[in-house]
Amino acid sequence: MRRATYRNAALISGAFFLAAAAHAWADSADRFPQEKPVETAVPELPAAVPAAVPEIAAAFDALQTDPATAGLKVDWSALKFYYAAHGNNALWTTSNGYTLLGQAWIVQVPRAVRAGMPMAEQTLFKIAGMTPPVDSASQTRNEALMSAVFVASAVDAVGPLGSAKLRGPAVLDKVAAAKDPGDAIGQQWPAYYRFWSLYAKLPTYVGYYQAGGWPSVPKVDKVEPGQSSSVIPAVRARLQYTGELLAPTHTDEVYDTELQAAVALFQRTHGLNDDGVIGGRTLEEMNVSAEKRLQMIVLNLDRMREQGGKFEPRHLIVNIPSQEVKVVEDGKVQFMTKAIVGKIDRKTPTLDSVIKVAKFNPEWNAPHKIASNDEVRRMRADPSFLESHGFTVYDGNGMEVDPSAIDWHSVGPGNFPYRLVQAPGPENALGPVKLDFPNKDAVYLHGTNQKQLFAKQDRYFSSGCMRMQQPIDMAAFLLADDPDYQRPRIDQIVESGKTVLVPLRTPMPVHVVYMTAWTDEDGVLQFRKDMYRYDRYADIPKDLQPGANLIAEAAEPAKPAKTESK
Repeated sequence: MRRATYRNAALISGAFFLAAAAHAWADSADRFPQEKPVETAVPELPAAVPAAVPEIAAAFDALQTDPATAGLKVDWSALKFYYAAHGNNALWTTSNGYTLLGQAWIVQVPRAVRAGMPMAEQTLFKIAGMTPPVDSASQTRNEALMSAVFVASAVDAVGPLGSAKLRGPAVLDKVAAAKDPGDAIGQQWPAYYRFWSLYAKLPTYVGYYQAGGWPSVPKVDKVEPGQSSSVIPAVRARLQYTGELLAPTHTDEVYDTELQAAVALFQRTHGLNDDGVIGGRTLEEMNVSAEKRLQMIVLNLDRMREQGGKFEPRHLIVNIPSQEVKVVEDGKVQFMTKAIVGKIDRKTPTLDSVIKVAKFNPEWNAPHKIASNDEVRRMRADPSFLESHGFTVYDGNGMEVDPSAIDWHSVGPGNFPYRLVQAPGPENALGPVKLDFPNKDAVYLHGTNQKQLFAKQDRYFSSGCMRMQQPIDMAAFLLADDPDYQRPRIDQIVESGKTVLVPLRTPMPVHVVYMTAWTDEDGVLQFRKDMYRYDRYADIPKDLQPGANLIAEAAEPAKPAKTESK
């Protein structure tokens, strides 16, 4: 399947950039800007006058009998009626080229196909043979093909996502009215590398929901492999329903190795430690209903549609619920490390920025909120804490202050006229590397002096920043194209303890997102607990019928709050 997708993408990768304008549009869409462009005055142009394609009904009739397009799931009569009702005006084409919307169509198809959008090979051949219009006849053929393909595959047009009002040709009105053609087409043909594989899971979970869902498992404190428990048959039934356990050979109450492997698999796909122990968190995830899992898939597909257009071909992504940092290039994960993210009351914000510098052996300027709360509390418990952990205290004039001269019980939030700076070293809260990037929340990626926390199942311990388990490896990966800073040199710098700033030759776009359902690199569906309570689910119709839309309108997730960092 994956090989076929790549072959299909290759069929059209070179054929779509059909006009000079389309070339420029595609190039600018994929290149991450290194410098702020110079703003120039743009003259006002007269509004475009729609060009009519009076013979388009006949072109649709031809496509309906063409082997390359006859299989498209299109209501051809409705499509012809749509154009007739709109004066047969062209949407995508002109008599000698393409409209801005048409150029967006041309650019987005290969991106979406590369990301996994299903499309028949013969249809792709047909599209690849399309050349820019040069007269009314070629314009009409292209217009008909572009609309037929779009209506047959646009997410809103075919369901089950989005509003039922946009099914079929009605989706054309939505994209025609859009202010940003690229964004409009991108939401209908998402090019985010996880969208289509998650989208493919919808029918299975619709089926689970329509069947009434899986059996629940009674509560139990803990069951370890080899033990006997009355809940074991229920666990077998639960995991057999969703496929983690295939045709069990045991029916008794003994927790056998066959079931242990299935439990461990379930734990991995739900972000739990895969120790095979059946405890509270494992049972909590097993007993999430099929309805909620379906709602999670729908919600996260909507997030991917909304956010997918901002992801460059090569980028670093932090997913807060999965507590991971990944570098992705052309849809493939090139580097991954575990992460520690913000506490529930000091949430990591979602954001988009660019990493331009790696800072080795960084000092840490403790944010005022952290210094006046956390560090003051530690000093009250241990008067030697600041000194033993490499901190220097400065007053409001920048003068160094002896920590022993401060009455730590008289200062705190609202009354802390000091600044705390921690020197590089093994106790430094930022660890050996800091990857900084501009953002309003003053958060960044860095290492940590609390490495033991990476063994935890739920790693919500920071004050907003993202701590990496392998910070030096990540920095070396980002600097791989710099011959002056290969791994041996990096190790020497870290060992020296001296602060060194190294600009990245290739700045790395960074995106911090919040996704609670997705498919991993092997196509395996992953779910994570909504720890920040951002998920807002739309109701699924209780009498959902096959082929019907799942929701009337997509629910908007809660907006992350601004946080401080550590």
